[in-house]
Amino acid sequence: MRIVFAVSIVIASISSASAQFALDHGHAADAVQAIYERQAAANAKASAILNGTPLLPSQKTDFAVGGRTTIQVVPRTEEELKADRLAEEAWSARCKPTVEEDSDGIRRTRYAAKDCDLDRFNTAGN
Repeated sequence: MRIVFAVSIVIASISSASAQFALDHGHAADAVQAIYERQAAANAKASAILNGTPLLPSQKTDFAVGGRTTIQVVPRTEEELKADRLAEEAWSARCKPTVEEDSDGIRRTRYAAKDCDLDRFNTAGN
């Protein structure tokens, strides 16, 4: 009896695996093709870098500013920090931001003056 039970489990496992394979609908082949395409793209980029030829736009993934891949961060001076604090205080005095919760439970910021939601970022003319 145990042998029959064990054989039926093995048969069920095999039929389940074959059913999963039958339901693949060719996606395994698509996955293999995608791997080949990614590898070919990586090889093409490496070859272009090695040969010194220009990269395609899709191959340019490095970030650079002014031709340099590193950016030097300059600490802000005390005068700049003080000017920022004064500007923040002036903005807060003019806009008087308050946070209110609407009927849906979403918190929204309200301002006393017009266009205060964009005022901090609007640097045109400054």
